[in-house]
Amino acid sequence: MAFVCLDIRCPWIFLICTLFGCTLSSNTEIKVNPPRNFEIVDPGYLGYLYLRWQPPLALDKFEKCTVEYVLKYRNVDSQRWRTVITKNLHYKDGFDLNKRIEAKVHTLLSSQCTNGSEAQSSWSEATYWTQEQGSVETKIKDMDCVYYNWKYLVCSWKPGMSEHTDTNYNLFFWYEGLDHARQCVDYIKAHGKNIGCRMSYLESSDYKDFFICVNGSSKFKPIRSSYFIFQLQNIVKPLPPDSLSLTVNNLFEVNLKWNIPEGPIPARCFIYEITFTEDDTSWMTTTDKNEINLPRTLNESEHLCFLVRSKVNIYCSDDGLWSEWSNKQCWEGERWKKTLVFFVMPFLFVVVLVIVMVYLLAYKQKTLLKMELLSKNVWNYCSKSRRHKQNYPNKANLRIKWY
Repeated sequence: MAFVCLDIRCPWIFLICTLFGCTLSSNTEIKVNPPRNFEIVDPGYLGYLYLRWQPPLALDKFEKCTVEYVLKYRNVDSQRWRTVITKNLHYKDGFDLNKRIEAKVHTLLSSQCTNGSEAQSSWSEATYWTQEQGSVETKIKDMDCVYYNWKYLVCSWKPGMSEHTDTNYNLFFWYEGLDHARQCVDYIKAHGKNIGCRMSYLESSDYKDFFICVNGSSKFKPIRSSYFIFQLQNIVKPLPPDSLSLTVNNLFEVNLKWNIPEGPIPARCFIYEITFTEDDTSWMTTTDKNEINLPRTLNESEHLCFLVRSKVNIYCSDDGLWSEWSNKQCWEGERWKKTLVFFVMPFLFVVVLVIVMVYLLAYKQKTLLKMELLSKNVWNYCSKSRRHKQNYPNKANLRIKWY
């Protein structure tokens, strides 16, 4: 680092200060040299780049001064610069390699060396971009990645518009902790082509940038590469809750409960969305617990149902994906009435019918017996009358007493 005095009286001021121990005037302008050999280096980590530089010239003359560097960088389509103030001679960060990158850095001297005001140098600038091969139409489309239950990552894509029959795609990934970029070993295929990848056992990969590159090959034309950066905790899709229960506490309140989804996601990281249906009315609510009491809007409602789904909350991620909805859990009011209508009443009808039929059969049998007995009595009477007439032909007024 070098200081340049622009005041024409500088030599005399320095001489007087040397002899009498005075300090430099605050009006003296001091200039600082910019950092040297500023460059952006790609180590092959699919977007994780090194920005590095060397100290300004003549810095060894001011060893007691605090020297800092102000670094600004961005992708060229961004309106916002990222700014870092550091004492180091390098900085690392992730960039979107689909776009050009620009950065600049200058030297900053603390006020103790510059008479109470900070001094800064001019900017040193650098740019970086990948060598693009193939047309934009050859890139993959609709890239989608989901980190299922915080266990394994599944990415899928669609082939480019101008692909040939021999075109195929490969996926590479890297995150901090790996010594080199790795290729997918479990591709998802359709018609013999790679259209996705499953990545499991991603140890210590969350809460850091996860870099992905999908490139391709063809004998007929070059395929342009596509680059992506994810934070895995922000694309987690949990399992849906299970073992739902619905309990009616009273006429005014119901209790809903479910099990926390299984897996590595801590219970404190969940938020739940509930859809509650009361007769023909539905409404939604959220909670961070796996149990909630809800008021009943219709005290005499007889049909209650609810579903629930889960998501990683804002305390464990910046974003996330909702799980699928759980199975529906319902409660039917006054069940004994329906049981009576659909089961007991038919049974009672059959019982009554059987009793009536038995009674009718018994009555019929009793009537037949009476008729048979009457027939016998009439027959006996007729028989005795004929015998009497034969025995007493002249006693027409003979009384016959029946017992």
